[in-house]
This record gives sequence, structure tokens and C-alpha cells, in this order.
Amino acid sequence: MLATGAIVAVNGLNPLSLLTLGIGGVLAMSSDKLLRIYAPNLTSKLSSKNETQELTTEIIPTPGEKCLAGVPPVVATSGEFRIYRQAELNRTTASLLANGAILIAGEDGSGKSVLAVAVVEKLQADGFMVAFIEPATPKQMLLEIAHQFDIPTEDLEGKSLTADKLKRTIAGFLEENTAFLVLDDAHCCDAKFRMWLKQLCKSGVPMLLLATDPPRKDVFINIPRIELKPLPEQAIREIMIQAAAERAIALKPSELSKLQERASGNPMLAARAVDEEYLGLDVESGDHRRYFDITPLILLIGIGFVIVRLIGRGTNDQALYIFGGIAAAVFMGLSRILYNLPRENQRIQ
Repeated sequence: MLATGAIVAVNGLNPLSLLTLGIGGVLAMSSDKLLRIYAPNLTSKLSSKNETQELTTEIIPTPGEKCLAGVPPVVATSGEFRIYRQAELNRTTASLLANGAILIAGEDGSGKSVLAVAVVEKLQADGFMVAFIEPATPKQMLLEIAHQFDIPTEDLEGKSLTADKLKRTIAGFLEENTAFLVLDDAHCCDAKFRMWLKQLCKSGVPMLLLATDPPRKDVFINIPRIELKPLPEQAIREIMIQAAAERAIALKPSELSKLQERASGNPMLAARAVDEEYLGLDVESGDHRRYFDITPLILLIGIGFVIVRLIGRGTNDQALYIFGGIAAAVFMGLSRILYNLPRENQRIQ
């Protein structure tokens, strides 16, 4: 049957078509052989490139989507990072574009620097000039700002500009151009440098400051702030899965849950917990900060003193009545003092 079908197919073609078809087949076979013989590296590169393309076309589900068993919810290649604080990114960028200053506050490892890098990349992608600096001496930071903005650091005679002249030059450049300042770990900067930043804020220079527990003074008290909250459990789990994949270790769901408790929403602590598990270190608990609200306890104590005073009055017990009155007065005074203290001092660490 196959032979008959082949004969029928051949009979349907003229001799010229048959000749062309045969020559094309011979050339294809010979070119493939020649390529494998004389250019084996090229064929291996092509095959590896095709394999890479097949791997990179893998579907990455979002946190809200369900994943197959054994497949991590996030697959990222090396050198990439995922922004879990998209709302903060959009809010920060919008504030800067409105010629405003913004402060991002959060504990160490909460993702401030990652967020700052994302803001810088987004602004630079839109064609804006951005200077991203880290704490150093005031002169070094001024020179770094001038270098990133291509501002001359020498006068006409070739002498280096002093710190005061650099401040005036940079301030004049920022007044004439639309540019942004991004300063990481601003709480570590010199107080005089922060006062210079305060003057720039008053003149309308857009800037982004990132700090851990910034003091309520100088530039930090003038600009609005965004407090970075702990990441949700799903995000922390994804960070741990990615960190474990990079270290080629397999973590059970129970182990992930235990490590997740130690991280407490801190992405840096989440990655460190995986490192400690990889090294086989036995860590009892995380070093994140835990805050407890003692307001209900204070209210119960105050109510208890009032009840004692009422009991003393109802039973005609003068000693109990006086004790309840004194205790209630002392309690009201202490609670008022605690209420007027700064917010950081009201927290139990």
C-alpha cells in the first residue's frame, strides 16, 4: 500500500519538480552534515540557546494564583529582584514628581534600599537625573552628588571647591534643573549635612531619604514619612523559597513555617534565616523587634483603683477609701506623663 501511494504521488509530479525536490533534499542533508563536522561549537550554541529560551518561557504565577505541587510560587533568575512594596513605590515616585520630599522609615532589613533602587531606576527610565548616595563624610557626599550630576568640582584656577562652595554650587544646579536626591541611611549623616538638606527641602528640591528610627528633628521633622510595615507571610515565604533554591537546599513546609516565625515580616531576616539553616546553626528565635501594647493593662489597673475607692466608701472603710484615692491620683499622673512621652519611649522592646 505504501509503495502504491508513493507511485501515485510521484506520478502526479512532472520530471522538473522531481529533479528540484531531489536536489533540495541532497543539499539539506549535506549542509547539516557539514555544519556538524566543521562547526560543532555553533550547533552546540544554537542548541543551548534554544534550551535557554525554553527554560525562560516558564510561567511565573502571581502570589494570588495556585501553584503545582513542588513548584515554587516565584521563579527569578539571578540578578533580578521582585518589588513587594509596589504601593509604596508608586506613592514615593508620585510624591517626588510633585516636587516634594519623602522619608521612608523602617527597621534594618525591611527593604528600604531595595525600594530606593527601584525608585531610582523608575525615575532614570523616565529621563530624570538622580543622585543616589550613601552616608560618608560631608565632603565625600557632596563630591559624589556633584560627580553624578556632572557638576564641576574645581574652580577656574583648577583648585578643588570647598564644602561650602560645593553646597552653593549644587543648590544652584538643583534650582535650575529638575533633579532628585536619594540618600540611604540618612540617620547616619552628619547633623550639619542634614541641616543643609533641610534648606534644600525649603527651596523645593525633591529628595528621598531612607532612615532607621530617624530622630524627630532637623530635616526628618519637616517632610512626610512612610513607615514600612512587615511583609505579608506569602511574600516572606517566596523570599525564603528563592533563597533556598539559590543555595540548593530543600525546605519542608514545616521548616519554612518555623523560619518564617523568626523573620517576622523582615525580608533581610528571612534570607538570613535560610543561611543559618543552610549552615546548620541552631537559632532559638529571631532578633526582630516585638512591640506590645500595654494600654489595656493600664486601663484595668485604673479601673481597679476606682473600684477599691468605691468599696472603701461603701463599707465606710476610711483607710481603704484613702488608699484608693491616692492610688487613683498617682495612676492618673503617671498615665498622663507616659502619654506625653515620645512615641518611641512608649514601646516595650
